[in-house]
Formats: sequence, structure tokens, C-alpha cells
Amino acid sequence: MPDLFAYIDYRKFLKDYYEEQKAKDAKFSHRYFTMKVGFSSSGYFSDVLSGKKNLSGAFMMKFAKALKLSKEEEEYFLNLVSFNQAKTLEEKNRYYEKMMTSGKVKVDVLEPDKYEYFSKWHYAAVREILHYTSVKDDYKSLAKSLDPPITAKDARKAVELLAGLGFIVKDAGGIWRPAAANVGTGGSFNGLNVANFHRNTLELAIRALDAFPPEQKGFSTLTLPLTGDKIRKAKLAIKNLRMYLLALAENGTKADRVYQFNFQLFPVTRIDKAEGDGA
Repeated sequence: MPDLFAYIDYRKFLKDYYEEQKAKDAKFSHRYFTMKVGFSSSGYFSDVLSGKKNLSGAFMMKFAKALKLSKEEEEYFLNLVSFNQAKTLEEKNRYYEKMMTSGKVKVDVLEPDKYEYFSKWHYAAVREILHYTSVKDDYKSLAKSLDPPITAKDARKAVELLAGLGFIVKDAGGIWRPAAANVGTGGSFNGLNVANFHRNTLELAIRALDAFPPEQKGFSTLTLPLTGDKIRKAKLAIKNLRMYLLALAENGTKADRVYQFNFQLFPVTRIDKAEGDGA
């Protein structure tokens, strides 16, 4: 059986399991496995694999039994299914943390350090402020330089995490500096990482409405009708503007502050899922 702890998508695991079993026994079929689970519909397994149907609470356990999972594998499988089917960010985070408790989880799959990096807004802010602020071990001053300020303990943890990830390094004078121009959001848990980071920065934006005078901030909104094709063009325009701002930040001029720039484009009317626009 494929190593369950190397998967973050239970449907991918089930597909690989099925193909492995099929290679061993040509008689192994979707109908056969569905019967092992105890479900009468022969198309149920196919619908689960394709994403047309989710596993209900009762059938999660039946699938685990049919797969003959160990107790530890069974616990991971149940949390994995719940994670994949979670509808809210809070649910995803809760089941992710439960998945992380297994000592057999592949670190390169779950990327706990990168997950941690995107879990707090100030990790990215600390990295960027090191472009122009000289920091050795004065975590108290570093903490106070952020707005809102963080604790010296949190500042130290941020530096340790960034160093561990290779995002910052010490120069010849023992001062922490960013190791590369930009940090990407790639990885197996990209969706969860980015969702947590976006929530953090949106909360900062709400605070900024009252925390800063007009000359120190820039807020604007648009409410406009779009077609599926125009949505794709709007997303491309946002991407191009993001790349322009990154280039602007790296044009060689010494910075003296760190800003958070958020982009959002989302519907405020109901959309037929069959339309598939904006992908």
C-alpha cells in the first residue's frame, strides 16, 4: 500500500492505492472496493475519486477499515479527509494541526516551518525590515520598530525561524540580512499557507484604517460588473502590478520603511459553479 503519511490529498492516495491493487489483481475494481466498504452504489468510489462526492463521517471510518489501516494510519486518514473537505480556514488549520501530531508524517510534505512562516504577519515584516535596519541581538528594539509592535520574544522567534529557513543570514559584521530578493509561497500546503497569511494582512488593513493618517496610507475600492474573460484579464493586471511593485522595491534606493500591499478581487454576487470563470 502507498505510504499514507506522504499524502496531503486523500483522493490522490485512494487513486494510487486503487492502481496498485489493480496492478496486483486485474479483478480488483471500483465495484469490488465499494462492496468492501459496504456501499451499494457501484459508482460511489468513482465519484469520490473524481471529487464529485465527499466522504461522510460514517464512510470515512468504513473506508479506513476497508483499507486495513493501522490505528495511527486510521487517525491520520480521518484527519486528512476532514482537512481536504473542510469548508473554512479555521477547520483546515484545526485538522492540519492534528495531522502534524503524527510522528510518521513526511516533513518535506507538510513543510511545518513554511507553514509557521506564513502563520504570522510579522515574520515577513521582520525579514523586510532587515533590508535597512541593522540587527544583531537587540530583539527589543526590533520588536518596537514594527507597527503594531510585537514582543522581544516574538522578534527573537521570528529571527530564529527566518534563519532556519535560510531567508536571512548574518553578514561579516554579525548583522542579519535577507538572503534573497523574494520569498515564494510554493509548497504542498500553498493554499493553506497563503490563506492564513492573507487573513493576517487583512486584519492589519482593517487596523490601518484608523491607525494611520491619510498621507501614510492608500485605500481604494471598486465595485464593477465583469465577465469570465474580463476576470481573467483583471487577475493578470493585478499580477503585472505586483511584479512592477516588486521591481520598484528593488531598484537600488535604500528603503526606510516596510509597507503591506494587499490585492483582492472577489465576487459579491452568487456565481453558478458550472460557469468556471476566473480560474
